[in-house]
Amino acid sequence: MAKASLTSSKGNIVGEFYTGIIDSIGSELFFTNIAKIVERVLPFEGLIVFLYSKSSAPTALGCFGNALDFQTGLQNYLRYTYVLNPVYRAFQNNIAPGAYMITDLMPHGYSQKVAKSDLRIRIDDAEAIGYLTPGWPKSMTDVLGLVHLPDNKMVEFDFITSQTGNQTERCYEGLKKIYPALSSALLKHFEFAAHDFDTSDAKPSLESRFQEFGQPDLTSREQSVVKMVLTGHSSNSIGLNLGISLPTVKSHRRNIYAKLKISTQAELFSLFVQSLLEGTQSPAGT
Repeated sequence: MAKASLTSSKGNIVGEFYTGIIDSIGSELFFTNIAKIVERVLPFEGLIVFLYSKSSAPTALGCFGNALDFQTGLQNYLRYTYVLNPVYRAFQNNIAPGAYMITDLMPHGYSQKVAKSDLRIRIDDAEAIGYLTPGWPKSMTDVLGLVHLPDNKMVEFDFITSQTGNQTERCYEGLKKIYPALSSALLKHFEFAAHDFDTSDAKPSLESRFQEFGQPDLTSREQSVVKMVLTGHSSNSIGLNLGISLPTVKSHRRNIYAKLKISTQAELFSLFVQSLLEGTQSPAGT
């Protein structure tokens, strides 16, 4: 899928996309046809279409290209690592629809602030988000098309691109051009095939474990600090976001470690991941 060309004008790109997809609206092959059509106009390696709901874990609506080779990583993501993923966190915070690069959704220095964990999230500074879900391809990054649906749901078109060369930038620029047409087509498909977006059989969301992590040992302020640490914020960023001084942030972190009987940020991540896995099936690939 990496050989797509963006030499066409913006009008030609959008026109080619819309012409190809319009007949698929309402059909069972909607996402399959989208994958085939975007392959002609965007350079990427793989595509996964995710459905997010406030009340359930994410589900995959389609998987295409080399993403088919990483089913273990996909299943691990859907089971538990999504809770820390920048896209899921942005969805929980009601991100605006649009085209994004994954780095747009991360705090400054995120990849340096995710601590090393030995519990099924492999830390890798070469990765765009600082860690690698087991079974996920290395040295790849993501270009995102986010579309809001009714009932507090969102669809993510996750274009997996290589971090080498300029594939990511070219994919992003192309996606911005076709995003209005992509969004319109998806929303029209939703009108005709709402059953495609039913989440009644999806697994319950682990979001409550994120929100409640540290209870009853931590104060509400300490829980806020923990959440920001887990989502990649530095101590300076935590202070700015919570309106507290840097010494106060450091004091909170010392108190958190003492109460949780840990001594490092690595152990904090390990403890949190362990809490996610409790009561769930063993992750694939372990």
